[in-house]
Amino acid sequence: MIKCVIIDDEMDALFLLSNIIHKNFSNQLEIVAEASTITDGIDVIIKHKPEVVFLDIQMREGTGFDLLEKIEDKNFEVVFVTAFDQYAIKAIQFSAFGYLVKPIKIKEFNHLVNNLNLHFAKQRENASKRFKVLIENYGDDRKIKKLVIPNIEGFKVVIIEDIIRLEGDRNYTNFIISDNKKITAAKTLGEYEMLLVDFGFFRIHQSTIVNLRHVKGYLKGDGGSVEMTDGKHLQVSRHRKANFIKIFT
Repeated sequence: MIKCVIIDDEMDALFLLSNIIHKNFSNQLEIVAEASTITDGIDVIIKHKPEVVFLDIQMREGTGFDLLEKIEDKNFEVVFVTAFDQYAIKAIQFSAFGYLVKPIKIKEFNHLVNNLNLHFAKQRENASKRFKVLIENYGDDRKIKKLVIPNIEGFKVVIIEDIIRLEGDRNYTNFIISDNKKITAAKTLGEYEMLLVDFGFFRIHQSTIVNLRHVKGYLKGDGGSVEMTDGKHLQVSRHRKANFIKIFT
């Protein structure tokens, strides 16, 4: 079952899409929440962590693009739903999984669901392979010593202590390693945050995770910044500052 959320400010459209799923695809899609505003949409996405969001583009208080820009970690696929074909171009530019034009046709929806099933089946199949190489070389204390980072060329194995920081770049993550080496991985920063949070890493900003082993100091001025062992000064976001300081006090 694929967990999904529907966000549409037109109640008739929301009901029709929900009805299509319940009547035709209830064995494949599970609607975990519905919302009719951008604010409520953000809340249900954060709360329910869906795999797919069916998102209306044109809403009274803004657009579906506005909603996505306000979500920090987009760990879900987006299917835009629109009554206007011209929005399809922008949807594609936003790297959506797909789009549906109102009124929704069952044939087109069926094609979309088939693609979703193939996508998530492949993702699940690859997950076990990824995790076999993701964490490697346990020591006697059963702590992770090395991390396998998949990239476009294959993968790189790095010693965790050598990782200075991780920088998010949309759907990619740049690892900054000792000796000024950089490795780019085709995974989001949020995915690596979940993996490394228990191993001495802390997310100081929406786009930055630091290895606490490489923190040299903290400067209060100009909103707060962290000094790293490679000489870089990195901004700490206001809502993360207190938790970061608490680690060292």
